[in-house]
Amino acid sequence: MNLLKQLWCKLVNKTSITATPVEVEEVEEDSRPVGEIFAHMCRESGVKQRDLDNTNAVALFEEWYEGANNEEEIRAAIGAFKAEHAAVNAKFAGKL
Repeated sequence: MNLLKQLWCKLVNKTSITATPVEVEEVEEDSRPVGEIFAHMCRESGVKQRDLDNTNAVALFEEWYEGANNEEEIRAAIGAFKAEHAAVNAKFAGKL
């Protein structure tokens, strides 16, 4: 009987599926508007407010952007935004 029990345990251990808990990191959304976050990030990177105003970059970004309202995703989207808007890309060259 002991041999049968050992075989059963080995079989169960090989075929058993255990659930492994996965931690999901939630990204907190910012309470500020997307345009304000974008403008703040631009100014921190050295883009002048005058350049933001002349290119209408904040309004264009607000219309264009469809992601989450947090700095990480906005930062990730800036490259694609500049690629689609040549005037913005020219003013932001080397800064973002």
